[in-house]
Amino acid sequence: MPSDRFHAKLGAKGAMKSKMETETQSTTEEKDPILYNPKIVGLIANASSWASWLVLVGILADVIAQFVSMQATITQQGMSFADLLKEPSAIAYMLTNLVTPFVTGLALFLLMQGVSVGLNVLMEMDFNQRGEE
Repeated sequence: MPSDRFHAKLGAKGAMKSKMETETQSTTEEKDPILYNPKIVGLIANASSWASWLVLVGILADVIAQFVSMQATITQQGMSFADLLKEPSAIAYMLTNLVTPFVTGLALFLLMQGVSVGLNVLMEMDFNQRGEE
């Protein structure tokens, strides 16, 4: 009969231990964010930041290439930029080929940087709020 008491105590301790493990797992699961995975959100924020810099460099390279091409064309025709600026069609051409892509690229850069910073700020706020609890 002593062995029956031993097994009963062991069974009670085992049940108590498994109950504590279940409670520990549930509290750990409650601390994890339910609607998002922090690693994936961090990856998206970093990808957005890197992509924004690539967009900015690409747009600047495109504007510089357009300017060099325009300069070569003007030089071949024996004109200068001062002569070219007197022509309204040339101003419209420069506006559409130099200014518009630059402004569009700058807007995309700022938008993607904003997404990156915004995601990082939201994650930091969420982690700080969870740390206080």
